[in-house]
Order: sequence, then C-alpha cells, then structure tokens
Amino acid sequence: MSVVKIVLTVLAIAAYVALSHAALVIEDAFSIWRQLAVLMLIVPIVGFACWGVVMAIRSAGFGRALQLAGGGAVAAFSVWLTADFWVTLLTRLDWIYLIQHVAANSMLCWFFLQTLYGGRTPAITTIARTIHPDMPDSVARYTRKVTVAWSVFFALQVLVSLAIFYFASIETWSMFANVLNWPMIILMFAGEYACRKRCNPDFRHATIRESVSAYLNSRNKI
Repeated sequence: MSVVKIVLTVLAIAAYVALSHAALVIEDAFSIWRQLAVLMLIVPIVGFACWGVVMAIRSAGFGRALQLAGGGAVAAFSVWLTADFWVTLLTRLDWIYLIQHVAANSMLCWFFLQTLYGGRTPAITTIARTIHPDMPDSVARYTRKVTVAWSVFFALQVLVSLAIFYFASIETWSMFANVLNWPMIILMFAGEYACRKRCNPDFRHATIRESVSAYLNSRNKI
C-alpha cells in the first residue's frame, strides 16, 4: 500500500470517528451532524446490498438490463425505507451504533473462536503458516494462544460496550466505542508483537506487509 493510500485511509477513519462521536454527543436529534452520521451508516450498507443483488443476478446468467433493474429496485426500496424511518433513525442513533459495535465485535470474536475447536486449525496458525510452512511446534502453540487472545479481546469489547452503554453516559460510551476503538486494536497488535519477540526470540518474525499479505492469502482457508 502506497503512502498516499495509507494517509487517505487514516484520514477517512479519523473523519468517520469524529463524525460518529459528534453525532452521538450532540443533544439535538435533528442536527446536521446526526443526519450525516445516519447517511454515513446507511449508504455503504445500501451500496453493498445493491452490489450483492447485481452479482447474484449475474451469477444466475441474466443480462445487464436485469442486473441494473435488480440493483435499482434495491436502491429505490432502501431510499423509501430510510425516508419512512428517518425520524426513528435520528432519535435512536445511539442504539444503531450500539448494535453495529456489538455485532461487529461478536462476528470477529466468532471468526477466531470457531477455529479453536472441532479439530480446526486456529486462525492465526493458518495465517502464520502461509509465511512459515515449516513452523516449529512451539511457534504453532504460540499462534493458538494468540488466536485465543484475539477471541477474548473481541469478547471483552462486547461486554464492556454493553456495560458502559447501560451504566454510563452516551458520551462515555462513544469515547470507548468510537474514539478508542482503533487505538485499542493498534495496542493489541503492538502488545502481541512484543510478546511474540519475547516468547520466540530466535524465530524470524513476519513484517507488517507479510502479515497483511498472509491474511489476504489465507482468508478463504480459515
């Protein structure tokens, strides 16, 4: 990934976090920031749904006209549904963000957790073996522990998120779920890397580029 793409990605994440936090802490449910935040949540979902319908119609062997008609129908229905529930979306934005945060972390937790039983290969082990096919048993055991660690990390995200949402203010919850979300993930990566170097000092550790490439190459195997 080029430096320009990295900078643009960081700026996009920062803008998303800032807008999400502002939308939740502002008391006016009909403020422009909250309306932008709702659109920011809905537009990608609608786009993905339209793309999914188009791909499904294409896979079924139908022509471009029917593909466009199917995608257009989904877009039109989404616009109607959004307009009909617009006030509800604005007034219950906190619950929408809560559901999004809990659902995302629950899926990530399950992604790692389901590879730890039933004779499956742990997710981190699968990724590591794309770089080191002849990985020593000690490193394989370590990668299993890392898979457990990521499962626990995302499970705690869900539990803490629900606790803060229920017992604290929405400002506090937004600070945890929106502002601190990425820093916590980065700290988790950094902590795991430091632990990896300490536990396996004589093993050649993958670079960030190699790790990303390994994930992309192994995601269909997990």
